Amino acid sequence: MASSQGADPFFSLKTEVEAAISDIMEGLPHLTPREVTEALERIKWDIEMMEDSIERVTSNPSKFGISSDEIERRRVFVNGMKTKLSSIQSKDNDKKTTSAAGIGISNARSSQSNQREALLGNREQEKAKQQAALEEDNENFIENENLRRALIMQEQDESLDDLSLAVTRIGHMGLTIHNELKEQESLIDDLHERTDFSVNNMSDVNKLVTEMLQNRQGRNQLCLICILTTALIVVTTLIFLLP
Repeated sequence: MASSQGADPFFSLKTEVEAAISDIMEGLPHLTPREVTEALERIKWDIEMMEDSIERVTSNPSKFGISSDEIERRRVFVNGMKTKLSSIQSKDNDKKTTSAAGIGISNARSSQSNQREALLGNREQEKAKQQAALEEDNENFIENENLRRALIMQEQDESLDDLSLAVTRIGHMGLTIHNELKEQESLIDDLHERTDFSVNNMSDVNKLVTEMLQNRQGRNQLCLICILTTALIVVTTLIFLLP
């Protein structure tokens, strides 16, 4: 029996499959996805060869001298290896899914972080723009206010200049009026003096006429009165005509 097992390729494949499955189950957490895939492909190939050998033996058991019980045991072994292989593949897929999920989460977190950074950057840029606009508005307001104040001061200066000119003109007019009043006062005084002089002369003439009338000395005195009256009128006229 030992010699037949040594010549039967099924048993050599059985030993290799058992060792490979044991190795991959122990090293699965440490193997890379590529190493796991390659190991599983080799095991699948060995299991397919074992199934092929079982089919050949089943088709002609008398030729190979293998009983039906042995064929059934081989089938049970192959099915058990397939089950273990499926379990390994499932664990490897879960590992890949977890890794992919971790990568996806990492990428999502990185994307969210980038979005947050971009959002913060946009907010900072918007804040900087608002600050710049505010500073520009303040500068424009200060500039306009300074310009307005300068215009107001210029208008005040012009108003003061106009007021100064008006005061100067009023001063000159007052001085001119003063001088004219003094001249008028001098003329009025002169007129008063002349009037007084004329009144005195008239008084003297009246006295003289009265005396002459009282004396009644004839026609000569009457002529004299006429002459004197004419002379008085002439003198009075000359007084008022003189400057």
